[in-house]
Amino acid sequence: MTNSQAAAVQRLGVYVLSSDLSRSREFYQDLFSAPPTVETDVFIGFDVAGGLFAVISKQAFAPDAKLGGNTVPYLKVDDIQAALQHVETIAPDALRAPGLISEGPISLFKVTDPDGNILEYYALNMLIDGL
Repeated sequence: MTNSQAAAVQRLGVYVLSSDLSRSREFYQDLFSAPPTVETDVFIGFDVAGGLFAVISKQAFAPDAKLGGNTVPYLKVDDIQAALQHVETIAPDALRAPGLISEGPISLFKVTDPDGNILEYYALNMLIDGL
């Protein structure tokens, strides 16, 4: 298959493992302020900025995998302060550190879900091509 014949990527998705999908559903529904767009007994999917953020059953798909820290999704937001305030309101114990972290042109904060998976919300302090 040549590059011109390769299938074009239509949507980016990411998934995290969960030991308790019911608990994860509640956490992510509150975090994203929206219900899942797809849900089965072993899979929950949320439409996040046109991509699929999925939570899958550890028991069904990866029983030997270690929970937490397997992937770190970055979620870009326009208003980092508003995003931080939302998380402080719905899940204050989920914050990995108080306040924002500034790393050069990026401000971010880290959230840990009930299974130890890390998510990072970020906003650009200045325009950077490609981010």
